[in-house]
Amino acid sequence: MIKEFRNFINRGNVVELGVAFVMGASFKSLVDVFTKRLVEPVIGLFLNLPNLENLGLFGDIDPASGINAGSVGAFLGEVINYTIIAFVMFMVIKAYNHFEDVVGDDETDEVASESKEVVLLKEIRDGINNLSNK
Repeated sequence: MIKEFRNFINRGNVVELGVAFVMGASFKSLVDVFTKRLVEPVIGLFLNLPNLENLGLFGDIDPASGINAGSVGAFLGEVINYTIIAFVMFMVIKAYNHFEDVVGDDETDEVASESKEVVLLKEIRDGINNLSNK
């Protein structure tokens, strides 16, 4: 059982998923800093607020931190974070799909270079093989 677990962990997909998770967490912290230190202060300048967290405060004040329980601005900041991350992921997937289209698959290139007759004959051969195997 330990050997099976080790083989499972050492598979490429699990390792790639782990690396992607760590990179995603790092990217999220980068976007958090970008939003909190650059985007929110600029928006705050237009709204005459020091930061977005002071926008739309409601609820009781927490005695330990002195911060209101609710803040529309804090939610707005998280929406900005999500939008930035979603846009970057969209661009990454779009670039990946473009790269896949440009590079293509060797098998696809081979089929495209064959004539229609050859492809048809191969399909007939495979069909006959399937019938004789049953």
